[in-house]
Amino acid sequence: MYIRAACIIGLFFVGIAAPFLSLGLAGIGMFLFSHFYEAVILGIFLDSLYATPEPRWFGFQFFYTLVALGALCVITMLKKYIRFYTT
Repeated sequence: MYIRAACIIGLFFVGIAAPFLSLGLAGIGMFLFSHFYEAVILGIFLDSLYATPEPRWFGFQFFYTLVALGALCVITMLKKYIRFYTT
């Protein structure tokens, strides 16, 4: 429990300094911890700090949140099929 809390706090501090790195670390956290919904909260946090409406995304500015939510869904389904992953 303390390890997960320390990872979440560290992830938010990395999100402030290097947002591109924090989504990769959130992906690792999704594999290590079950129900890592903090990655979606991190996406909302990063979008509130750094997002601007992009014309190539038709004005959609919640890109980090969408990536984190999609990665959470895909990794949660993938964990069921990985042989060496234990829940």
